[in-house]
Amino acid sequence: MTRPIIGTHRLRAWLTTPSSGPATRSEVPPEPGAPLWSAQKGDVTWSCELRFHGESVGWEAQILRDGDLVIGRAFILRDLAAGWAKNERDRLESDNPFA
Repeated sequence: MTRPIIGTHRLRAWLTTPSSGPATRSEVPPEPGAPLWSAQKGDVTWSCELRFHGESVGWEAQILRDGDLVIGRAFILRDLAAGWAKNERDRLESDNPFA
């Protein structure tokens, strides 16, 4: 028979106490990214931000539609992230962006 390390009443209190334990992802505001470009297409504003997540992860390029994340892609090098973002902007500004 296994026993809990702490009593269930203490565990329940710990799980329901907002200040206990590590912060959840929703409690931590995201670090702002470095704006790379912004483009207006009709009444929609498209933009791109670059974020650095440390040497083990690298760079992330995020495409935003009116400030909401649409797609994010990770790259080891900043130049690769910036190049992908430029290609996405060129595609967005073309006559047929979904081709």
